[in-house]
Amino acid sequence: MNEVIDLDDMPTMFGMCNVKECALAETCLRQIVYPAVAKKKDPFLPMLNPEWLAAQKGTCKYYLKNEKVRRAFGFITTIKAIPSGKVGSFRASVISRMGRKRYYQTRKGEVMLTEAEAQLIVKLANRLGIELEEYFDRYKYVLLWG
Repeated sequence: MNEVIDLDDMPTMFGMCNVKECALAETCLRQIVYPAVAKKKDPFLPMLNPEWLAAQKGTCKYYLKNEKVRRAFGFITTIKAIPSGKVGSFRASVISRMGRKRYYQTRKGEVMLTEAEAQLIVKLANRLGIELEEYFDRYKYVLLWG
């Protein structure tokens, strides 16, 4: 991935890495963002312990692939396809699994749906007999920061 990473999207306490001899460094998001963040000259940086990481010998449970994935936003499209008599049960099913606040935030597309939430929306719509080409209002390719 050669495009510039928007550091404004990076979580505040995102653990970075600067293990010099890491076999995974070229594709690890934690390694890739470190030089740019270090140039900001912040006196304190959230870093993974390099001594501990070096002892892992080529494996790393904190490895994050520097790859954007397609994520969904909003599902008004799905709600509009559900017959009016079944919308209430759909809403209640989603709220029971996601919570009320999260339901309304994701429904309107204010926040990104997780992969599990998107699968839940599709599964519940399918149970109601709804089959769509696109279940969500929009999609965006994003980095998964952890």
